[in-house]
Amino acid sequence: MSWGFKRLEVIQFQDPTNRTLVQRYPEQGTAAIQLGAQLIVEQSQEAVFFRDGKAMDAFGPGRYTLSTQNVPILTALLTIPWEKSPFQAAVFFVGKQTFIDQKWGTAEAITVRDADFGMVRLRAYGKYAFRVIDSATFINTIVGTQGKTTDEQVTNYLRTAIVSRLTDLLGTSKLSLLDLPAKFDEISAGTRAKVGEEFRKYGLELSEFYVSAITPPEEVQKAIDARSSMGAIGDLQRYTVYQAANSMSKMAEQSGDGGGLGAGAMGMGMGAGFGMMFPGMIREAMQYAGPNQGGGGGQAPPPAGAVPPGSVPPGSAGGGTAAGAGAIAGAGGLAGLSFDDLQRVTSRPAVDPRELVQAVANSSGWKLDNSREPWEITVSINNLRKQVVRVRFDRTDESGAQVLSFSSSCGPMDEKNASALLKYNTQILHGAFAIESTPSGEQVVLQCNELAQTTSALDVSRAISQLAWQADKVEEKLTGEDKN
Repeated sequence: MSWGFKRLEVIQFQDPTNRTLVQRYPEQGTAAIQLGAQLIVEQSQEAVFFRDGKAMDAFGPGRYTLSTQNVPILTALLTIPWEKSPFQAAVFFVGKQTFIDQKWGTAEAITVRDADFGMVRLRAYGKYAFRVIDSATFINTIVGTQGKTTDEQVTNYLRTAIVSRLTDLLGTSKLSLLDLPAKFDEISAGTRAKVGEEFRKYGLELSEFYVSAITPPEEVQKAIDARSSMGAIGDLQRYTVYQAANSMSKMAEQSGDGGGLGAGAMGMGMGAGFGMMFPGMIREAMQYAGPNQGGGGGQAPPPAGAVPPGSVPPGSAGGGTAAGAGAIAGAGGLAGLSFDDLQRVTSRPAVDPRELVQAVANSSGWKLDNSREPWEITVSINNLRKQVVRVRFDRTDESGAQVLSFSSSCGPMDEKNASALLKYNTQILHGAFAIESTPSGEQVVLQCNELAQTTSALDVSRAISQLAWQADKVEEKLTGEDKN
């Protein structure tokens, strides 16, 4: 910035930054400007004379000699007899160029109602461009008595207007968060129309307006990722197999590291069979998909020449010739093996149900509270919903054998739902609905039992996963909340 003047004979403002909206001369008060002084206005400027707080005349780009001929309004003011008399005035140089690449963003998140996620908080940001179209209005409404105003100072003031109009537009659009990216052009056009009216009140024109992004907070982004994952998993059966596979895999890793509850649980009949169980679980997941879900709708037929499970190969004992049996033994490389050094397994180690449940909970990443009875396991259904499954160890069956009892609350009991819940008992995969009396009243619970001496880590994982999934779905339908 530079002022060029000689005895107040030349009035000029040069802006090397090209970002100055308004520059006042003098910066405070007024100056005694001589008639005949030179006024130089740059190509992208407009000079406005103010006297007694009022805009008098405006000058576009060019060079002017100040006199009563080219400043007509001064004729009525200057009644003094001498030719070179001064007059007190202030000159505002207004930048008329388009101020591009202006950034806007929401300092605080905008809370809106979303069809898929309920109440969500959104942040938005983008760019816009503006220019001054009415210098006098802009000076009177925005600049006031300030000596200098940059585009940064003005945009700090205008950003509030942008966010306010955008909030109103998003609140009335009723667009889902997942549909917003496809509507950025429409949102930009709508916001530009609303904000443009606000800008015109200040003598400004909103030339361009762009929405670069509208994003939810991190927890909602995680929920979207979780929903995508659940969509890939599919239904309850796949969810259960997925959870069980994760749990068993982590137990196997812990077992390989040489200790801990994971190693103990895998030793309880799980370690030796895990290698055979895992392919079966994956095959089971593919079968659950059904013919319309990409799973093939069942097992594929055995390849040509394969021996179906449970059948007797031709030539083996009970069918065919001894030569055929010898051919099979030879092909398998088993000739001469007697397996005489193997010992008969007479018993299995006793299973500690508490260690088993704790190992499954830890390996699955579930939060376990075992400080009191019954134990409580918090299962994450997705990043927005959780479900608590209670585990009791103090129950027995009619013969006195210990029973593991799993249950999860679904919400308050209502007689209108009793019949429907009974019908669901014939359809759900694991457990049954029951009524439980609590200090807060009768509650609908989903529960199931497992015989402690025969249960496995896979059984525990499946029971907890299925109860948590189904109970959460019922609670969402009954209450619309996530309390249990």
